[in-house]
Amino acid sequence: MKRELIQNVKAIPYTSGEAIDRAGFLSAVCAVKAAAAGNMKVAVTHADTSTGTFEAVPDACLFVGGGDEAKDLKAGDIANFDIDLVGCKQFVKLTVSGAAATVAEGATLGCSLVLGDPAQAPV
Repeated sequence: MKRELIQNVKAIPYTSGEAIDRAGFLSAVCAVKAAAAGNMKVAVTHADTSTGTFEAVPDACLFVGGGDEAKDLKAGDIANFDIDLVGCKQFVKLTVSGAAATVAEGATLGCSLVLGDPAQAPV
């Protein structure tokens, strides 16, 4: 099982609003550490190229387990957003917003992204 996990995911540090090449992966988990108490939400946009025009993903099933409602968090909490990328174009951007995503000047919001469910997995 351990080897299967290692071969089937790609974990990367992530900056909100950065374009990601999701080629070969059908799902993602975006983990974000709340910078302050409040709500947090993730918007997903996609395009055919990394420099193309990104548009909102019009999929009601984009977020696994429900809609795209904001999560209420305490400062330091970790929020996981489970995302179904089936039907998305090759490049996606995840943009984190809300009071919990507001950082002090010069600080960076702590995000990680794990791409999973590869279209072709080892047998």
